[in-house]
Amino acid sequence: MPIDEPINAALHLTLLLVVTLCAVTDIVENRIPNIVLFPALLLALVYSTALAGFTGFVESLMGLALGMAAFYPFYATGGTSAGDVKLLGVVGAFVGVQTLFIVGAATLISGGVLGVLYITWRVVKAKLTVYTEHLVRLRGATGPSILISDTHDISGKTYIPYAPAIAFGTYYAMWDLGYFSQLGLA
Repeated sequence: MPIDEPINAALHLTLLLVVTLCAVTDIVENRIPNIVLFPALLLALVYSTALAGFTGFVESLMGLALGMAAFYPFYATGGTSAGDVKLLGVVGAFVGVQTLFIVGAATLISGGVLGVLYITWRVVKAKLTVYTEHLVRLRGATGPSILISDTHDISGKTYIPYAPAIAFGTYYAMWDLGYFSQLGLA
């Protein structure tokens, strides 16, 4: 077995772990931790250099720059957080420029689907909240009713986690390029 195969497998497994962990923490804590992103970036640079030397290092840096540049306009207009920009940059550092285009397209599509699902949930939840409060008043119950709380940031804006969309985009690209079958996951 050539040395490239275990390094390539480690690269892809690390990427799966990073995007999954970031998606979970974004959903649960409304943040993407730098303590995950910075070591992952370092690993991406090391893996890429081990696989292709200086060319791999440059390709990884270009993926980082393109990933961050792709999401920066969304961040600048308040559509995403800095963590999303950094996460897509780290993904770009792992996969390189060409694969990043697949990840980016799949991320935008899955982000749109997740956005529609989130908006639908907000509408349904609002109806359920009104219905629950009505039932509580009808029964004459006192005390707080049990309602699902909204996810807000400090400014009071509703926050929609976008790391799951980046994770889905990454999973799709890895599946599309056959990496899951190489890892024995498909």
